[in-house]
Amino acid sequence: MHLSLSPGSEPNPHALAAMTQAAEMYAIVASQDIVDSRGVKLWAQGQPVSAALQQRLLERRLKKPVEACLLAEDGITPFRLMHDLQALLESQHPLAPALRAHGQVLVAQLKQIPLHAVAQLLLTTAAAARPQALVHAVTGMALAGAMMASRQASSLEVRLAMLGGLLHDIGEIYINPAFLDYTHALDLVGHKHLVVHPRVAQMLLDGLTDYPKALGRGIAEHHERLDRSGYPARLGPDALSTLGRVLSVVEVTLGSASDPHAPLTRASFALRVVPGEFDPTWSAFVCEAANDAREDFALDDQPAAATLAVQLAEIDEHMASAHQLAKELNEQRRTSQITEVVADALHRLERLRVAWNALGLWGEEALTAHLPPGERLELMLAESELRQRLRAFHRECLLLSEGLTEAEKFRLSPLWQGLLEPM
Repeated sequence: MHLSLSPGSEPNPHALAAMTQAAEMYAIVASQDIVDSRGVKLWAQGQPVSAALQQRLLERRLKKPVEACLLAEDGITPFRLMHDLQALLESQHPLAPALRAHGQVLVAQLKQIPLHAVAQLLLTTAAAARPQALVHAVTGMALAGAMMASRQASSLEVRLAMLGGLLHDIGEIYINPAFLDYTHALDLVGHKHLVVHPRVAQMLLDGLTDYPKALGRGIAEHHERLDRSGYPARLGPDALSTLGRVLSVVEVTLGSASDPHAPLTRASFALRVVPGEFDPTWSAFVCEAANDAREDFALDDQPAAATLAVQLAEIDEHMASAHQLAKELNEQRRTSQITEVVADALHRLERLRVAWNALGLWGEEALTAHLPPGERLELMLAESELRQRLRAFHRECLLLSEGLTEAEKFRLSPLWQGLLEPM
């Protein structure tokens, strides 16, 4: 993936296309002459970004990163962020009541946050590419700041968390837009592209801004999990920063907030379903907000409890078979690479079994179609969340097994085959 973060490198084509598209809505101009690695001027200072610039820069090696040479003159400003934050606090958003408790702190600290020109350019580009991107960023900013403020953190820590929430997804504009369609499950190729976006954001912030390195590190960790089931580096608790722990909770919560059925309850469930994934210090903020919200459960159009129970039972059967095979292969220790794949699979499956056993959602009681709405919602959430974890497990097994021979892959394939079959 091209990032154009060092002299003599090419611009990222997806980011360049997104910036060109953003220039149709905002005044984005060259803040300095854009020069290639041989000293040839490609675009003059003050000249607006256009499709002609995009064509000229493609496959050209630049003296300076293109992101450092552009300015969004009327893009996303601190005033716009303040307006959107105050609108969020006054809205009917599910998180608004919990955020309002820290509203004064959030408003006061936002006034002190510097918006670097590169960060402004990337926020503006993201907002132009996907209208919901700015809503997502502002909500992430408010949630991360409120979580930190709820723990009597210093002003500096609150501002750093707010910046982290605001900028955590800026790396997505460097990814092929086809892999950002969250309405469909990604295949392995799409997943391999998507998983780099936290690291891309870190490289951008560390290389092109004067923000603290702790900001880039925390953003790089926002998809990591304490049980090493996250990405891109599969870090464990000893390696995860405080900001990374906060942003991982923010990421899951925002992913659930768009759900029409009890979004805070779904977020709370997602943060608790597999023990050890998230830091309870920070997930508690969302869980408490869900308890206070006492959301209504409109489940008339959802599968009946009996159907959900059958689906859960099938997931349980697949997990049990895969777990048994993983144990057998682990005992055989055929090659070092196979051992790595199997050991990881065994660890992940054991974590899922712990979650499954903690739920206790199978048996005769779960098969009745007359469960109260709250318990039926738990069934629905369990099926959804466990299936999501199994998809992640499936992708990780495929990634880890890429270096194996076809015969070895065939031997290991029962670990993940059947886990994702339609039910």
